[in-house]
Amino acid sequence: MSKPKNKTNADLVDLIDQLKAQSRDTGAALWRDVALRLSKSRSNWAQPNLSRVSRYAPEGATVVVPGKLLGSGDVAGSPTIVAYSVSAGARAKVEAAGGRVMSLRELMNENPKGSGVIVLG
Repeated sequence: MSKPKNKTNADLVDLIDQLKAQSRDTGAALWRDVALRLSKSRSNWAQPNLSRVSRYAPEGATVVVPGKLLGSGDVAGSPTIVAYSVSAGARAKVEAAGGRVMSLRELMNENPKGSGVIVLG
């Protein structure tokens, strides 16, 4: 018997199901980990600032935030950031620095195995 779904956002429930299916298909544990983090209560989601991304992510890495990326701090380099949600200030700063902001679905299509990805949160 599967665990009952208590999420009411149909788009989020669909994304979690797609992440789990991607994990089963490719054998990549990354997608299951992100799906389990998004399955938690929203108050327990990661909400890092750009300063944390700059501090912990190496240059050229793809950073996944299973939650919302906030815009406090500066961006170092030109990171590729993938998040469920991104504040307007964070998006503007990343794009001004030459970085790229993507959705989780876009990353699943571009990098099915999840290689070279860092989960922050």
